[in-house]
Amino acid sequence: MKKILIFFLFLCAFPVYSQSGMQFLTQLPPPAKSICIIDTVELEIYHSKLDKVTRQLDELCAKRKAALEERIEKVKPDVEKNIAQDFNLSDADLQKLKQKKLSDAEKKALMDKMLKDKANISMKQIEQLKKMKKEGNKEGIRNWAEAYQTQQMAELVSGDSTKTPEMIDFEKNLSKNKELNDLMKEQKQIIDRIAAVDKRITNKMIEFNKEDSIETAILDKNNEPLEEMLTKGNLSSDQRQTILIKIATNHLIYCEKISPMYIDIINDMRISTEPLIPTYDRLELVNAEINAKTLGLKEWPVDPGLMQLEAVKSLAHAIAGVYKYTLLPPKRD
Repeated sequence: MKKILIFFLFLCAFPVYSQSGMQFLTQLPPPAKSICIIDTVELEIYHSKLDKVTRQLDELCAKRKAALEERIEKVKPDVEKNIAQDFNLSDADLQKLKQKKLSDAEKKALMDKMLKDKANISMKQIEQLKKMKKEGNKEGIRNWAEAYQTQQMAELVSGDSTKTPEMIDFEKNLSKNKELNDLMKEQKQIIDRIAAVDKRITNKMIEFNKEDSIETAILDKNNEPLEEMLTKGNLSSDQRQTILIKIATNHLIYCEKISPMYIDIINDMRISTEPLIPTYDRLELVNAEINAKTLGLKEWPVDPGLMQLEAVKSLAHAIAGVYKYTLLPPKRD
């Protein structure tokens, strides 16, 4: 009976965590047909539907992020241990690295030790390389790299044809570095793909903000004298209503110019999000593989699907402002 109850509870809980970004995307309400004038009831229904989805996304993302952060915290001791072993750091060195307030001299000394132990490169050589790069001395950098590689190979190869432990380790690192480089290339391609969409949206927002500033200035110029007239106490009910209608009409003219531009941006975000969902999933896995290889772990904690949920969550919050320029019909006294 106990097993049946546990199984039942599992089934009840599973749909919450199995919900994908795509599922939430289909639940988002489409923009209403009316752009600048909308019935109060219609607007409330729209926001009610959107708020329901947005709340679910906020709660789900928060829970999953917290759970993922807990898993990451658990592997931190292994990460620290691997870093210490990889760079031949003592416990004292490791504690120093964890300190937020390290002097420049201490940082330099630790970096020098890590580079010498790991790659047989001194901070002095690093400074020389930086200087050559700054001067545009490509030939000097290439000559240094060739000399360094020759030196490393000479130190690894023994007098006979037998591979030393150092040579075997060197070859393993070459293979590992190739896999890591391939992953980092893929990571860059994915990030560039997402960034291209973000850049397009950002450029649209820049143009929108410019136009909005112009139209807002026009709106303020037209409405300031009308709003000043409303402060007079000797207005009849009909006169006040006439002024309010003029103000609303100016807002309507402003909305009809600005709102379609804003809705176009939101629709672009919505249309662009769906094709990127598999891209977000792949980026999560690539990031995790890079972290695992870089930090010497068998695997890095990952919560598949969290990134796509975050993207849909951002879209949902953006959609919430789609009618911020819309007017409600003025109420008569």
